[in-house]
Amino acid sequence: MYTSIDHMLCEVFFIKNTLIMGKSNSARIEEWIKTRGVVDRCESGLSQHDYHADSVIILSRAKLILNDVKWSLLNAHYGNDLSGIVDLTNFITSNTSGLTMLECDALLEHLFLPKDLHKQRKMRQIDIQDRFNWSKGQLFRKMAKVRKQVNRLYNDCITKLEIDMEELLSK
Repeated sequence: MYTSIDHMLCEVFFIKNTLIMGKSNSARIEEWIKTRGVVDRCESGLSQHDYHADSVIILSRAKLILNDVKWSLLNAHYGNDLSGIVDLTNFITSNTSGLTMLECDALLEHLFLPKDLHKQRKMRQIDIQDRFNWSKGQLFRKMAKVRKQVNRLYNDCITKLEIDMEELLSK
């Protein structure tokens, strides 16, 4: 099925964010031909609805396994969804010194958002420096603090999911 937890999460979040398309005319003709007894040589035999249902089941299981902070991290990392950034910010600021919540929010946004998500411009490093009046060294030191906490949290997520969801991985 999946080679690793990372592979599984990439596939599942991609499927979750993909729209289910209606059947085109050629898909309807193909379905009509199958009703006449033609053998389908497709490997999986799953429809778009089946793939979406599988991804929702896997995501709901992962959400039950992880706490809110770790689930927010996975949503930000794989789904480009920063709706749980408050949980991440609270966790990171409580475990590091010299970092405010507003600074942490900006650094997390810079870390997780891709370059052009829905025509929204990613905050560049120079924008963050101007916003908080930091030197380049200060920016990199604060970004290192945030990355250290994010990496530790991400490692905990993957380890916990590997233990609890190992039957989904192909051996």
